[in-house]
Amino acid sequence: MKNKMEILIDEAKLQSRIKEIAEEIKKDYGDEEVVFCSVLKGAVFFTVDLMKNYQGDCLLDVVRVSSYEGENSTGEINLKIPLKQENIENKNIVVVEDIIDTGRTLKYLVEYLKKFNPKSVKTCALLDKKARRVVEFNTDYTGFEIEDLFVIGYGLDYDEKYRNFPYIAYVKND
Repeated sequence: MKNKMEILIDEAKLQSRIKEIAEEIKKDYGDEEVVFCSVLKGAVFFTVDLMKNYQGDCLLDVVRVSSYEGENSTGEINLKIPLKQENIENKNIVVVEDIIDTGRTLKYLVEYLKKFNPKSVKTCALLDKKARRVVEFNTDYTGFEIEDLFVIGYGLDYDEKYRNFPYIAYVKND
């Protein structure tokens, strides 16, 4: 990447907030089982750490959607890996996303999941970029609200690169 990067959220701050979110979810669901539905590929790091900190019964499932090319949303959502009804029906689903910006993807996923008669559907995003919202949507659990920056690291990528950073960085435009 030609532009310089600067750390926005360091690893310690990330891990501390993820532990808090896991505790919030546990408080909401008590002894009920939860299915964490990770939105591939970006939310994998977040989902794994969230589940490691969750002190209750939980399952993992994945869904893959795509709406981005490079730094920009195409505005169209493509379901690339769907979920199976038996993994959703009558279950408590927590959709785990790396970032919510336009709101289109999470809104689409919630509507999609409701067709399979879950017991409940909640959403969890590590990052919330409200400045880019084009549809009305708020997550149930949010890690951090951020400004309208292009961010990478901790699962977030630029053309499939930089996911492996243990922190969230933003690209500085000089």
